[in-house]
Amino acid sequence: LTTRPAASMSATRAFASAHIAPRAPAPTRTRRVRCKSSATPWVDDVQNDLPGLANVRFVLVNPQGPANVGACARSMQNFGVYDLKLVDVGPFVLQKPAAATGAGDGRQTLDEASEGEGTAPERASEILGDAAHETPLSDESIRYACAADWLLRDAERCKTSEEALKDCTFVLATTARPRSGTPLMTAREAAERVALEAKRGKVAILFGNERTGLTNEDLAWAHAAVAIPTAGAGKLCRRSLKYTGGTGPTSLNLSHAVGIIGYEIFMAMSGDDAKGSIAPEKDKLLSVDEKAMLKDEIVRARRALDVLTVDDDALSSSSSDSNSPEGDVDDAELFLREERAFERILAAAPMHRSDAAALFQLSRRVTALAKGDVVATESGERLLDRTIVQSLKDLVSHSSDEGKAAPMTIKAARVHLRSTLGVSLTNREIERAIARASLP
Repeated sequence: LTTRPAASMSATRAFASAHIAPRAPAPTRTRRVRCKSSATPWVDDVQNDLPGLANVRFVLVNPQGPANVGACARSMQNFGVYDLKLVDVGPFVLQKPAAATGAGDGRQTLDEASEGEGTAPERASEILGDAAHETPLSDESIRYACAADWLLRDAERCKTSEEALKDCTFVLATTARPRSGTPLMTAREAAERVALEAKRGKVAILFGNERTGLTNEDLAWAHAAVAIPTAGAGKLCRRSLKYTGGTGPTSLNLSHAVGIIGYEIFMAMSGDDAKGSIAPEKDKLLSVDEKAMLKDEIVRARRALDVLTVDDDALSSSSSDSNSPEGDVDDAELFLREERAFERILAAAPMHRSDAAALFQLSRRVTALAKGDVVATESGERLLDRTIVQSLKDLVSHSSDEGKAAPMTIKAARVHLRSTLGVSLTNREIERAIARASLP
C-alpha cells in the first residue's frame, strides 16, 4: 500500500471535483485511425522510402509530465515513427479543468526530477474513470510537440498495455536495469532486431513512467528488454539504487530515451543510406560542367591580375638567360600549374551552388577590372566604381544618340553590365551606380 503526499492529494481532489461533478455516461470506445493530413506530406515519403518504420509503434505507459509527452512526439517525428499510443496517462497530461485554473490550484507534477520514493504514479483513470481516455491533452503537451502536434493529437489513448499491443507480433520494453528472466539488449542491438521483426509484423516499444518505469505486468508482454548504455560504472545515482544495473547509472528523461531509441531504429532501417555524410539535395550541387565553367572564370580572373604581361616581348629581347633567376619557370608552365591547382580544389568535394555563386561573383568582378579604368583615388572609392559608372554613362549616351532618353531601369542596367563587363551586381549596387551615372 502506498501513500500520496498531501499536496498531491489536494490537487487530485480539485482535479476530480471539476471533472466528475456531474459526469455524463462514458461514450463507447472506438478505435481511432490516423488520417494522413495534407499538412504532413512527408509521412508517405518517409514510409515509402523506409516501409519498415510504418510497422513500428511507440507506447508511453502512464507518463506524468505533459512536456515529456509533447517532446516524445517531436522526437518520434524526427525519426519517422508516427504510430503513438498513450496508456493511462497521468492527470497532468490532460487539460486543466476550468475550475482548477489559476495560481492556487496546487497542481504539482511528480516526474523523474522528484524522487517520490514509495509514491505510486497518479493515473487520470483513478480520478475520471473512462472519461480520462477522452479528455483532451493539455495545451502544454501540444506546445512541446511543436510541429509534431498532429502526431500527438492523433495518438490513440488506451486503458491498458494489452490494448495498446493487441495487434503486435514483437514487443520490446525499455528498462534501466536487468530484469530476471528477460533478455537484455542495448539500444543498438534492439534496433537491428526491430528492423528484422518489422518485416514480419507490427513491432512495439514500451516506455514506462518517468519515476517508476514499467510494472511487472507491462514487462510480461515483452519478448526482450532494452537498456541505453551510459558512461556510468555501477556508481550511485543521486540518492537511490533504482537506476543502477548492468549498464551503470542511467537517468534519462523520457523524451531523451524515445529520441535515442527512435534514432537507432531509423539508422538500422536506413542501412547504408544513413551511414555516410549528410549531403545537400543533388539539384543544389554544382555539376561537372558548372565546375569547369567556374574554373575558367577563376583562371580568367587570375590572368587579369598578371603584371605587365604586355612588356614580355621587350623583356625577352633585352634580357639574357644568365640574368634570369635560377629555377624560374616560364609563364606558360606557371599558368598550367595554377589551372591544375584550381581543378584539384574544385574537385576535392561536392560544392553547393550558393557557395559557388560567391566565387563566380569574385572572379567576374576581378575580370571586369581589366576592362575599365582601375583607379580609386578618392576616399571610400572602390576599384570597380569608376568602371561601372562609366559603363552606365556610355549606355545613357548610346540611348540618347538613338533617341531613347527614357530613365534607366535596374533591369536595363543589369543586362548592359553583364554584356559589356560580364559582372552581376545587386539591385542596391545598381541603384547607386545609376544615381552616380546621372550626375554631371
